[in-house]
Amino acid sequence: MKTRKRLFHARLKSAVALIACALPFACSEHPTDALKSNQPPVTHLAVRSVADSLNATISKQTLHWWGDDPDGAVVGFIYTFNPNASNVQAWSNNASDPNWTFTEKTQETFTLTLSGTDTTYSFWVKAVDDAGAADPNGAKQNYPILNTRPHVEFPVGTDVPDTTFTVATFNWSATDLDGDDTIAKLQYVLDDTTNVAAWKDLNARANTVTLTAAEGLTNGPHVFYLRAVDIAGATSSIIRMPRTANETWYVRAPQSKFLVIDDYNIADNTASFYHSHLRALVGTFDVWDIKSNNSALEPPSAQAFTQTLQLFDRVLWYADAEPNLEKAQVSLPEFIDGGGKIIMTTSFQEFASNQGDPLEFAPVDSLGPRISRITRNQLINPSAKFASQGYPQLRVNTAIIPNVFPLVPKISADTLYVLPASTNWPGTPVVGVTDAAASFVFFGVPLAQLDGLGTVRQLFEKLLLRR
Repeated sequence: MKTRKRLFHARLKSAVALIACALPFACSEHPTDALKSNQPPVTHLAVRSVADSLNATISKQTLHWWGDDPDGAVVGFIYTFNPNASNVQAWSNNASDPNWTFTEKTQETFTLTLSGTDTTYSFWVKAVDDAGAADPNGAKQNYPILNTRPHVEFPVGTDVPDTTFTVATFNWSATDLDGDDTIAKLQYVLDDTTNVAAWKDLNARANTVTLTAAEGLTNGPHVFYLRAVDIAGATSSIIRMPRTANETWYVRAPQSKFLVIDDYNIADNTASFYHSHLRALVGTFDVWDIKSNNSALEPPSAQAFTQTLQLFDRVLWYADAEPNLEKAQVSLPEFIDGGGKIIMTTSFQEFASNQGDPLEFAPVDSLGPRISRITRNQLINPSAKFASQGYPQLRVNTAIIPNVFPLVPKISADTLYVLPASTNWPGTPVVGVTDAAASFVFFGVPLAQLDGLGTVRQLFEKLLLRR
């Protein structure tokens, strides 16, 4: 508002003088009586040192300036960081000097690009008045920029498991006091930091990478190293995963296309049951324990979990009453879409039906009313469709199986196994379903407890080898 008032008064003063000169004898012919020439504005910087340069600082700077005009109004400013820019005395946006930038602002934030470890920038700003005159001197200040090295770290809770297959994901955060946009790239290397050519570049904005056999994950111990590089070429300290010096994580290359996922944390013979049957049918297979030792072998990311599954063609996933449904939810659809086949067998806790839709990823629409228990020698039959294909009858071989929730198949799924009619439950409750492509078989009762007739191996043969 003050600037507009000054501009109005300046123009009013000029108009009055012109009218006065138009009147007879109103203007003198003497030069001393003529209108005074336009006076240029004066420019000020908010932070200015008596010395040429301030103390060294970081590369992101917010600079403030303003101007005063003794006989008019300041309409804008021109500034430059070019030490070779000409000392312009007048300014017109229609015929501007490319070395100068015009602005109406009185402050601006600049990221002063580092061309070396440290750099000094000279800032020159001039006020421009309403007559187009520029401050003949302007305000100058040198800004020594001391480059700070970037910083990288692994967030808590993202440690690599002590053993993985040939898939491992690493997550980090990267920052720089000079501004995160001064980070030029991230670099990683496996095992040996001394080989300069071995460092691999990653995008400066990257905060995760998943490595596979293609990136050098071979059978044996490994260490992942990471660093950030800024635009001046300065590097952060190198960080390592595992974090502890001299510690490694072990990579285990798959031995077959069959994987057993152990999602079971009860001390009994369940693991040996499944292992013995799989060994008899397929010979060599791999085991992935995702629950023991507080899930110590479970990868920190869903992407790594999914890519680990994709190393295999067939998966047997057995779980206790607390299956890892979150990981199943994010990984199994992609695994199946890629051509994989899976058998998942689990049991449920008493209030499983209160958990919304925990089996959205499976060929199960919902869970039916809870059956409190089924007992030893209870028969479980294949549905008519699958009985005609030679699927075997099963029988409970343990004292009781508690909390059995009948499965309601999705409209696209098939009923595979049912409980026969009984006075203990309505109808013939479904306990096993399969999707239409026979890629996903889900049992709501543990198969290890259904081998009273010794027929589970025959079932595995049909599901894993023949279908």
